[in-house]
Amino acid sequence: MKITVRVVVDTGDATEPTEVEVLALDREDLAPDTVGLHLAEAHELLGAVQDVLVTAQVKHACGQHRCCPDCGRAFRHKDTKKISITTLFGTVILNSPRYLACPCRPEGAASFSPLSAVLVEHTTPELAYAQARFAAVMSYNQAAALLGEVFPLGRALHASGVREHVHRVAARLEAELGPEETAGLGECRQDGDGLPLPDLPLVVGLDGGYVHSSTQTSRTDGWFEVVAGKSLPTGGNKPAKCFAFVQKIETKPRRRLHEVLHAQGVQANQTVIFLTDGGEDIRDLPRYLYPPSTTWTGSTSRCGSR
Repeated sequence: MKITVRVVVDTGDATEPTEVEVLALDREDLAPDTVGLHLAEAHELLGAVQDVLVTAQVKHACGQHRCCPDCGRAFRHKDTKKISITTLFGTVILNSPRYLACPCRPEGAASFSPLSAVLVEHTTPELAYAQARFAAVMSYNQAAALLGEVFPLGRALHASGVREHVHRVAARLEAELGPEETAGLGECRQDGDGLPLPDLPLVVGLDGGYVHSSTQTSRTDGWFEVVAGKSLPTGGNKPAKCFAFVQKIETKPRRRLHEVLHAQGVQANQTVIFLTDGGEDIRDLPRYLYPPSTTWTGSTSRCGSR
């Protein structure tokens, strides 16, 4: 039995749809090792479909920017360069044409590249997310090996590359984090008067612990404090969220906690119950963040309302 997989590209304009064969398979009698696609075949199929899709997208995008939007004159072609785009389904090499600027636009650059203007990043967001997601639960080496085995990356993925992308994603997320001094502003009872009835209280556990280096030479060498937390919606409709930070490095701890609770949909009139170990720095973290909140400290077995 022969199975052929083809991709039909229809641009929606006057041109005829094109059909491209991306994979041909031969299968014998049904057996456990012949059922469905093999991993290598799936890699080949995904990579081939990716090539056809990206090629069609690039061709369509270049056609849209072939003429000057002001006078309608076709741009003169200057040269063509190669652009490499890395995706979860392989590395795609694109022909990126450069055009001379239209004479009706004397100001500005003498030439431009439509693809370079659109594809500023040469790594797709999905690949960056996968690297960050895998590296968050295992070492960089293991993340690189597992990504290379599961996805048809088309190239060897090294631990240093995964680490670089993870740091880049972390830097962007840190830059998007709001200022510390505005965390919780507007979260007061007065603001919650016009809000609908909130869900059941949100329970947030906060704790701190020390990580020591196995090769430390003194009591203060090679150690740091980690503060970790987990928010648990009592209604059961939303998943729990976790967060953690290093006390010596984090400059916006209250903002980070505020964003976690905000992502859980906490309203200004909703009660938040904080469970802490009684440490002063831990107890101060949610202070004034959400006024209708209650803090329970495990060390003193007392509670205090804020």
